[in-house]
Amino acid sequence: MSVHGVAVPLLGVTMGDPAGVGPEVLLQALALGPLPGGARVRVFADRGVLEERAARLGLGLPGEIVEACRLAPGEAPPGAYSPAGGRAQLQCLEAAAAELGQGRLDALVTGPLHKRALAEAGAPGPGQTEFLAARLGARLPVMMLCGPRLKVVLATTHLALRDVPGALDRAGLVALVRLAAAELARYFHPAGPRLGLAALNPHGEEGGRPGREEREVLAPAVAELRALGVDVVGPVPADTLFAQAATGRFDAALALYHDQGLGPLKALHFHDAVNVSLGLGRVRTSPDHGPAYDLAGTGRADPTSMRAAMELALAMAARARGAAP
Repeated sequence: MSVHGVAVPLLGVTMGDPAGVGPEVLLQALALGPLPGGARVRVFADRGVLEERAARLGLGLPGEIVEACRLAPGEAPPGAYSPAGGRAQLQCLEAAAAELGQGRLDALVTGPLHKRALAEAGAPGPGQTEFLAARLGARLPVMMLCGPRLKVVLATTHLALRDVPGALDRAGLVALVRLAAAELARYFHPAGPRLGLAALNPHGEEGGRPGREEREVLAPAVAELRALGVDVVGPVPADTLFAQAATGRFDAALALYHDQGLGPLKALHFHDAVNVSLGLGRVRTSPDHGPAYDLAGTGRADPTSMRAAMELALAMAARARGAAP
């Protein structure tokens, strides 16, 4: 669609778990005003769920709703996970992924989904990043969380802490950082990003103590990446790296495990952080929070992260097609 010869972007949004805050933060985010570029929004949801939540909050409905699922009244009430709600959130994600893969959407924002829904359905997971990678044929999806002051790329995602050292290897780390650097250049830093790689051990290992991962895996990976032209420094002790990234020394911090990166990120951006999937070949973002069942239906859920996810997705899509964001 175009207006006066200018393409109007089409943003897909899934409602997430119908029993969580996804439907209401979606409605609240859209109620904050027009999206950049006059973007159209196509919502993948159960219309009845949106109507109920909109009536409860005194909000309007989005103009275009794809009824990707249909729940009976009271089948997935706000406040708790249910198998019916799990099926509904997966059906919405499936429908949106199909349109994204066919190029019918410029970008996709996924509402907060409970990982149990994917597990119970035997779908690719554990999260939406891995699910979308499987549906879109992406071999190496990379999770990045970002806010106005800090971007964090995760080398591993939902692993037990005891499993992290064994999951790190030089070749895998080099491949992941090269992809992240290319995606950051495509969407955020055209001149190439400045990256800092976190150390794994406290103080970044001193004389082989308390560990040897820095010497045996991380430093060799950094040397190889720099030889390939990637502007990366490290391993930098994690207690220093994130402060440097937040104050502009690095464009993104490379964290080795989930909470190493998300702790600093959420300290700065608890309400406005956005989850970005790199390496999908398509633009996908999501709010950086879960279904928050305790807030569902109360009107107290904060839509800031959802709105930020929508605006960032549109900015990334504009950069991908060479337009000004």
